[in-house]
Order: sequence, then structure tokens, then C-alpha cells
Amino acid sequence: MHKTELTSRKETVMKRHDASYSKNKGFTLVELIVVLVILAILAAILAPTLLGYIDEAKVKRYLPNAQACKDAAQAAFVEQYARNGDVEVGTPVVPDAHEKSTSGNEDQDISKTAFAESVLNYAGMNGNNKPYLFMVAVGSNAKTKGTYEPTSAYDKYTIFYCVYMEKKDTMPLYYYNNEWSTRNPRQEGLANIFDANNIVLSGPLKGKRLQYYVIANQTGKSIKGSLWNWIKKELYEQ
Repeated sequence: MHKTELTSRKETVMKRHDASYSKNKGFTLVELIVVLVILAILAAILAPTLLGYIDEAKVKRYLPNAQACKDAAQAAFVEQYARNGDVEVGTPVVPDAHEKSTSGNEDQDISKTAFAESVLNYAGMNGNNKPYLFMVAVGSNAKTKGTYEPTSAYDKYTIFYCVYMEKKDTMPLYYYNNEWSTRNPRQEGLANIFDANNIVLSGPLKGKRLQYYVIANQTGKSIKGSLWNWIKKELYEQ
């Protein structure tokens, strides 16, 4: 074999070796720093979303309890209708409240009443197992205030809205438009869809006026003012 041919083969082998070495070469320090910076940026962007998903997953563990309370409350309101039928305007469909709001909407705290206890017992939420807060809204039977569609006899006993909190530190669950959500349905963007008279301003329930009944209240706050202020601050402004 000629010397020239041997030299050519040697050069070819060396080039292949150099190419293989180049392919297997690890990241440089600069490249590693760039990758770490990109990962840090992605983590900062995604962390709030991921944490939000985790919180939602945790609170949705309590969805069966919330639904059970809602179903039990609806059954109790239907029973009230079977017993009393339509009632005079200004008369609550659950008359045994121990405390009423001072807002003029005649919202009522009926927690610890026979009606409320029967609802919670039927839902299997009694004793130390009671929810921290559970309230429902039906068609209002309060005296006329503002302009709204007249409330039908059926609407007065139909639940349109719920707020459920399993424990003091858990996120609230909201029932509206026949579905549960962790998103507060009282607002669309920055616009409040319920006015000060509990009248729905937009959506499928537009024009309806609602009346609240608090069935479970372990907040230690009064419906005459402090409970609604707390709810507005802690729940409605989320």
C-alpha cells in the first residue's frame, strides 16, 4: 500500500473520531446557564396556574357534600311548598329564621332551626360534620324594591344559587346556572351581575330577584351586617 493512501485513510479516521467527539461533547457552562434561566422563567409563569389547579382539585373533593346539601335543601323547599303553597308577598317561605338581614332584601339566617337541621341531617352533614358555611338563594318573596320580574310561586321555592364551604380555610364552591364552580358567578370580569337588591342583571336569570337563606353558619358572624361584609370581602371579591 502506498504511503499516500495510508495517510489519506489516517486522516479520514481522525476526522470521523473528531466528528464523533464533537457529537458526544456535553453542554458548555453558558449553555447550562441559559437552560436554567429558561426553566426558571417557565416555573415563574406556570407556578400560579399549577397552584391554582392544585387548590381546585382539593376543594372539589367536597363537591359531593355540596351537592348533597343542595339536593337536600331543594327537597326541603319543595316540602315547604307542598305544605304552604304560595305565600303573601313579604312573608318568607321559611318563616322560622332566628335572624334577618338589615339590607331590606329580607335575607335570613335559618341555621340551627328545625328546617336547617333537617336539611343537614338528610345530607348526612350533622354533628361535627356540618359545613362551615352553606347558603342558598331562591326567588325572592320580599316586598317590591327596584324593577324586576315578578317572582312566581315556583321560583320562591326553587334554588338558583348556592355557596358552600366545607371548612373555614377551604375555597368556596358556587352553584349557578345548574353547575358547580370554584369561580364566583356573581361577577363577569369586573362587572357585578347582581345588584344591591339581589336582582340578576345579566345571563339566563336576568331580571330575577333572589332571596338568601343561610342554612349552616359557623363563621360566628351575624347576618345583620358582619356576615355579609365578610362574605363580600372574602368570597365575592376573589
